[in-house]
Amino acid sequence: MKRLAAMAVTGVVLACVVVILFSNRKEEEIPVQHQKPPDAAVTIDGNVRYQTIDNFGASDAWSMDPLGKEWTEENKNKVADLLFSRTEGIGLSAWRFNIGAGSVETDQAIIPDPWRRTEAFKITEEAPYDWSRQAGQQWFLRAAKERGVESLIAFVNSPPVWMTRNGHAQPDPEVGSSNLKEGSEAAFASFLIEVLEHFKQEGLEYDYISPVNEPTWDWNHAQQEASRYNNDDLKRVILELHAQLRASGLEAQISAPDGVEITSLLDDEHYREFTGSGVYSSGANSLGLGKYREYIKDLLGDPVLKEAVGNKIASHSYWSDYSHSGDDRLVKLRRLLERNLKQYDPQAKYWVTEYCIMGDYGPGRDLGMEPALQVARTIHFDLTEADAAAWQWWTAVSKVDYKDGLLYTDYTQPGDEQNILTSKILWSLGNYSKFIRPGAVRIALSGLSQEAGSELLGSAYVHEEEQSMTAVLVNDSLEEKRVQLTLSGLGLKASDLRSYVTNAQLDLARGEDVAADVAVDGTADGEQVFQALIPAKSVVTLVAGGPELEEEASQPGEVAGTQATGTQAAQDIPAAVDYAGYLFTYFTGEGIGDGEQVYFALSEGNDPLHWKELNSGKPVLRSSLGNKGVRDPFIIRSPEGGQFYLIATDLKINGNWDWGAAQTQGSRSIIVWESDNLVDWSEPWEAKVSPEEAGNTWAPEVIYDQESREYIVFWASRMYADSAHTGDAYQTILYSKTRDFRAFTEPQVYMDYGYSIIDTTMAAYNGKIYRFTKDEREQGTESPFGKMVFQESLDSVFAPEVKLLSGSVGGLKGIEGPTLFKSNTEKKWYLFVDEFGGRGYIPLETEDLDSGKWTVSTDYELPSSPRHGTVIPVTRREYDALNAKFRQ
Repeated sequence: MKRLAAMAVTGVVLACVVVILFSNRKEEEIPVQHQKPPDAAVTIDGNVRYQTIDNFGASDAWSMDPLGKEWTEENKNKVADLLFSRTEGIGLSAWRFNIGAGSVETDQAIIPDPWRRTEAFKITEEAPYDWSRQAGQQWFLRAAKERGVESLIAFVNSPPVWMTRNGHAQPDPEVGSSNLKEGSEAAFASFLIEVLEHFKQEGLEYDYISPVNEPTWDWNHAQQEASRYNNDDLKRVILELHAQLRASGLEAQISAPDGVEITSLLDDEHYREFTGSGVYSSGANSLGLGKYREYIKDLLGDPVLKEAVGNKIASHSYWSDYSHSGDDRLVKLRRLLERNLKQYDPQAKYWVTEYCIMGDYGPGRDLGMEPALQVARTIHFDLTEADAAAWQWWTAVSKVDYKDGLLYTDYTQPGDEQNILTSKILWSLGNYSKFIRPGAVRIALSGLSQEAGSELLGSAYVHEEEQSMTAVLVNDSLEEKRVQLTLSGLGLKASDLRSYVTNAQLDLARGEDVAADVAVDGTADGEQVFQALIPAKSVVTLVAGGPELEEEASQPGEVAGTQATGTQAAQDIPAAVDYAGYLFTYFTGEGIGDGEQVYFALSEGNDPLHWKELNSGKPVLRSSLGNKGVRDPFIIRSPEGGQFYLIATDLKINGNWDWGAAQTQGSRSIIVWESDNLVDWSEPWEAKVSPEEAGNTWAPEVIYDQESREYIVFWASRMYADSAHTGDAYQTILYSKTRDFRAFTEPQVYMDYGYSIIDTTMAAYNGKIYRFTKDEREQGTESPFGKMVFQESLDSVFAPEVKLLSGSVGGLKGIEGPTLFKSNTEKKWYLFVDEFGGRGYIPLETEDLDSGKWTVSTDYELPSSPRHGTVIPVTRREYDALNAKFRQ
């Protein structure tokens, strides 16, 4: 494995040192490639070609104008990078700019959400054009262009209010078949031409103009800008705009009709084939104002209109993302659509120009993998069954409690925090958009079921200009899948496939490179065979050839945070930009009766050096089990999502003060709590992990094995030769596996240095593992770094070769209990260490982990008497919940 690459992760916590292991075993223990037959054998054939891909995109409605006007340059650039950058985000290749109708002046009473009311470049028929309007949207339009977005698309929801029949940006029952004033097609087209020409002069030439949006819907009293158009209205608008575009010399093409759903496009006979009877009757079709359906027939069946729309049908994929008995919308409906299109012209194109999750599953913001997998499946079937040449998401940034955003914010007005939360939908779309570039051609991928219920889906693409092949695999099952891929007819040889993984703990992260398998019999000349592991509930992109797209070095001010790692050359994954601060869990020492329980502190925003104690400085969690006290609390955010575990040493020194007995007859258990929100915690339970020969079980921490989907808990134990604990012994680091922190495998040795070591912690960054451990020996000639913390680097968690970076981090003596975390806002790392004979916990910092050089931070205010614990980043929602529950 080369590295896990840098993309934002919202679900795995760096400070918890959660490590994702694609292979946690030493090479000699298991064969890497042939441990079991493949679950699927796939052939990718470059000689069989389908549609050319034009773009993947999203729209700026309705959030980008307020964000562009009201947010800081730094935060706007972060959003732009996530959307448009191929190295720091998902690399969208199309951006949809909404040309406003001016409802901000006229519709305050009927469009209650101010974000849905837009400005217009011309507010009355007599007024001059004001190009300073929609300034926020223009900022993001330029940002898209600057970051290399290939296709700029202008789209219109409603004509300007001064062109509408009722003077508003949405119709009512009295306006008739359309809200555009009768005979205003020429004026409407002229307005759009003026807008396109202006932006061309600004260096922002639009490639496409979409003059209508979902003309099928009646839109009466809609709480957004909109207009209906029956098919005759629609034809007049398209033909007039086409004529004026040709006369102007602009190269923009018309994109139409932006139908509301696939069923509205179909010829009546194809609709009846799908439903069994009738004709499409939704939306305005029930108003008796004309026909609002059969767009394929009426646009592609007319040679003049076919030319005007570029032999292309654009539509939305709403309500087409499911398959029920007798209502197979994922496969059957798309096959009918493709057949209907090709009936008029085998070269006809289909674009998906809007989609988000709607229906019963739409309500409720969900940043996790389940909605992302639904979206990935929808994209897959749009590309492979409908032969979509473009695929565009609805709104790039959402502030609402709905599954309609790639990014989310809780910001609503100036003064609110400018936070951004990335969703797994964003990164799953990135598995397509970042790698399948304009000009790529879909090629044959066989060997997987194309039925709607298939849990493993795949599609492949070749890009001649970039000399690359891209395959996207969607594993919607609960099991990892081993897939054998045979590549042929591609005209390129690849020594390996680069992999990029999105799942519960990884966000478009560089995964294990897949080497060509030279041991497969029967491979024909020119073919290559690879075997790839596709994690459960994941979207994985495999790339042969083409440019490397690893994230460039973090820039100053970049928001950083959580990461996931692999056992082989892991890569830091900066956090999503949604972290609002840090949670510090710790104990306060044996000097007071309650000191050996679990305390919480919350940072002052994203300042990791200034803290406020929670719960009035009293313990938040208490254990009356085992030794009736706990030390060294370690908290993790589960990579499987939705769960936190807190584990701690079962030890209480207060009241007996016998450190010798604590290491000879100490507990062989750890204490465990669990929570789904950091606020409400379970009752604790004891989990026995150490063998009978162990004299103690200290400072437990956790890594996570992605391959086996198990947690690996590691800790320090003083290991004796027998269960009676006789003879000499010293502390070693052991580990054991678990799925639920209740049942554990037999413990094994992880680190044995021949002398006592304790308090190991580790993290991954830039393809390496960085490990920190306390040398428990007394300082002397043979042990110059005794009672200090040393730092090592490894190529993998279980790598046999270890490099010592520092024998004494910070040059500090008498320290233990290291906890490491990355800044949420700076290119900086913090290491908190417990100076047990002096100042207590003190923070150190560095900008270069490889240097091994650490300096003590200045101007810090830690909680009162913190001892060995953990710092993790927390989201705005978590931060606020902790404040509300425990802040006094």
